[in-house]
Amino acid sequence: MPHFNNFVLDQILVPSFILFFFIGGLVAVAVGIGLIVNSAAVLRVFGSMNYSVSARRATRPISIPIDSSNFVAKYRTWIGAFFVLGAAYSLYGLIAKIDNAAVVSLLHLKYPREFVLWIVESTRLFLIVTCAVSLLVGIMLGFFPDTLRGIEKRSAHWFSTRRMAQQADRMNLTLDRWVSISPRAAGWVILFPALALTAYFGSLLLGR
Repeated sequence: MPHFNNFVLDQILVPSFILFFFIGGLVAVAVGIGLIVNSAAVLRVFGSMNYSVSARRATRPISIPIDSSNFVAKYRTWIGAFFVLGAAYSLYGLIAKIDNAAVVSLLHLKYPREFVLWIVESTRLFLIVTCAVSLLVGIMLGFFPDTLRGIEKRSAHWFSTRRMAQQADRMNLTLDRWVSISPRAAGWVILFPALALTAYFGSLLLGR
């Protein structure tokens, strides 16, 4: 397994990383030279590439709240029984059957054993608490539905992700406007770092 990880890192990830930045540097060099030599043509290309895709429109179907309270109320006995049985079985397994030390030994991680053991114990405790809450919800759903409905009414609140992301959905063309004001100056600003970037990652490619 360590040999496989080293192969993936040395033969795939690192070369891909170097090639990505080398090609990016070449593109930046071309953009810089283009802005210096023929800024009008490059600005037209940039203008044609500025296209906004509305994330709010794409996420609208998942942002509409769906009320399942009528379905739950109709089959509350079966749903409550499912919660109780599933949570009770999971609690039994988590408390009586899982050995944290055995789980750590099966993972074969390179991190310190104490750290991995802490992660495993924390995850187990989190799952135990979650199952206990599910068990309580199942009991309340089966025997105290009005109490559960009151708790849900006070705690349930819908947050619209579309409203929160409204500002992020707008195009920000500040950099484009700055480049259009002084295209040749922007070309020189882009060209020199791009040359350095291309030369550095090009030397890494040749060195491999």
